[in-house]
Amino acid sequence: MRKQILALSVAVLALAGSARAAEVAAEAIPADILAQIVPFAVQAIQQQFPDPPVKVDPLSEKAVGYHVQEKVGVLAIPDKNLTAKAVEEMTDKDVPVALFSTLRLTLQDKDQPIPADRLAVVAVGEALKLPVFYMAVQRKGEDRVLAVFSKHGKPVATTPLKKQAGETAVPVGLKMANVDLESKKGELVVSVAGAYEGTLKLAYLEP
Repeated sequence: MRKQILALSVAVLALAGSARAAEVAAEAIPADILAQIVPFAVQAIQQQFPDPPVKVDPLSEKAVGYHVQEKVGVLAIPDKNLTAKAVEEMTDKDVPVALFSTLRLTLQDKDQPIPADRLAVVAVGEALKLPVFYMAVQRKGEDRVLAVFSKHGKPVATTPLKKQAGETAVPVGLKMANVDLESKKGELVVSVAGAYEGTLKLAYLEP
């Protein structure tokens, strides 16, 4: 287990190294790095949070992640049973969407950054601590809402989902937009089962 933690720490810290002078734009985390970090991240999250607010059965091979100038990043690991049909035909039971983690980022609630004491934070070795979130779709009448949980059973953030014509082969898609490293804010567009889309607000996670 110690070797696994070391491998995950090295891989993630490689994304958090000194930034290069470049345009502020999100880049996909390379597939080889995802292959290294995702299985160990899932193991660490499940061990440290055995009773999460949303039960996600992670599909590691469909994980997606992005970073901006190697300073901040996001990672989503979709649920194995997530489909557009499951969301469209859902009743009152929440539909699990994904495990979600960030590097130096939190979400915003009512335009205010959600502080660390309201978040589940997974410790990877001694040097690395990553906020952990659990995404689920909730039904509000005929509408669908993306609810994001963390430490407790109450959502830390929600956003309405709109129908879209997307790529159904991608269970969860991410797009980092309007990232401003100076104001420490940005947006995250989340695609759910290629059929729905919602936008969450990002902010720096202050130490």
